[in-house]
Amino acid sequence: MSMQRLQTGLTLIELIVAVALLALLTVMAYRGLDSMTRANDRTLAESERWRATTLLLERFGADVSQPARRPVRGAAGAPLPAWWGRAMTEPDGADAQFEFSRKSPPGRDESRLGYRLRGGKVELLVWRVLDRGPASVAEVYPLLENVSALLFRHLDARGVWQDHWPLSDTEPLPRAVSIELTLADGPSVKRIFALP
Repeated sequence: MSMQRLQTGLTLIELIVAVALLALLTVMAYRGLDSMTRANDRTLAESERWRATTLLLERFGADVSQPARRPVRGAAGAPLPAWWGRAMTEPDGADAQFEFSRKSPPGRDESRLGYRLRGGKVELLVWRVLDRGPASVAEVYPLLENVSALLFRHLDARGVWQDHWPLSDTEPLPRAVSIELTLADGPSVKRIFALP
């Protein structure tokens, strides 16, 4: 009778197969984790973009809800209407697309605000005084990036949306204003705000 010995270890082939399976599982786990991390980063970036868009619209709504009916004097001494806007998606100079006089809290002076699109950014312009001197310069605050178009429209007394404002000297404020943002990757957001 011959006795066979029992093997109690792994052969080289079995060890290579085990290492290969472990490597395959590691690669699959890494790809899954990488995919989840990228999806999370995209979700966070998208969430931040919509949060910034919402903050801009809330700011705009709060600003236009307190219009002052007082016309102002521009830097060259020419009169500017209390509410002024023009149709363009991005101005070519440093001017605002939309300007208006805004009431301030009691004890503070009224201010002049403007909004514009410049270099893909929506900017808020603030003049701390209504009547500008020759050296008056607006403070500029960026509000939202990656915007391809910004359009303001104004609702007249007949209920017709106008691209330019004022229509005449007898109609100082519109009934409502709309703001339309087109984000760089395509979606548009439009909001309408009624004026008091």
